[in-house]
Amino acid sequence: MTLKPQTSEELLDGTPLREFIMLAGKDSVGKSSAIVSLAKHLEDVKSPATMYVIDTENKFKSALRSFGPDAPRNIRYFKAETMNDATVALAAVLGVKKPGDWLAVESMSRIWERAQNLGYETISGVSKAEYLERRPRTGKGSGPIPEPDRFWDIVKGAHDSAFVDLLSQCDDLNVILTTTISKKKEGFYKENADRKALKVELGIDVGMEGAPRLPYFMETLCLLDRQNGDVSCRVLRDNLSMKDDTRPEFMVPDKKSWGPMFFGTCRE
Repeated sequence: MTLKPQTSEELLDGTPLREFIMLAGKDSVGKSSAIVSLAKHLEDVKSPATMYVIDTENKFKSALRSFGPDAPRNIRYFKAETMNDATVALAAVLGVKKPGDWLAVESMSRIWERAQNLGYETISGVSKAEYLERRPRTGKGSGPIPEPDRFWDIVKGAHDSAFVDLLSQCDDLNVILTTTISKKKEGFYKENADRKALKVELGIDVGMEGAPRLPYFMETLCLLDRQNGDVSCRVLRDNLSMKDDTRPEFMVPDKKSWGPMFFGTCRE
């Protein structure tokens, strides 16, 4: 098999590049509403794009209903309670999506937890919580992870190979992933090297939950924050921006505003 290289002209032909966004923030800062607002923006100005949603947190439906008569009608929803649910839902989306469609995943911190739980269940036959409760405190089998080499092969296979890699390799599906901001660790805590390096690169003092290397896959990183009741969005990285200021910050005046504010600030 011979691969044919693309020319500069083909790469610069004007075809829109797919969006690959991570939206991070504390619980209840408005990440789910931001996705709904994005779906509404697509419906208003970019019809007929469909917004697929894989939800591991069971918060999306309430966010959608809170929009009342302004709730978008272009959403196709999957509830994923396990890692297998998530991979099956992703396969279903990839089988029917059209160029220009979107996929939202709520949230990648839960996807990482589900992948680890799959590792515990595959090796030990019980959930992570049950394994940690049952394991002996000393001696053989007392470690927090059963058969570590095999465990991490299973976890990374489910999270990376069967999920994130498929998203990153899909050129005609726009993606927005949410994740939470990690809580401050008390006492002695050795931070993962990838998380520490990312914080230095982005100039932030918070950590993004989920797989440590996940943010490196993203073209665009946004941080939602609430101060004194006002919500703002800070763009930490935007590889798709053609503007002079590639790291803007903009206010999000209400829950229906993130989608149009992001495109108005960063794309139009």
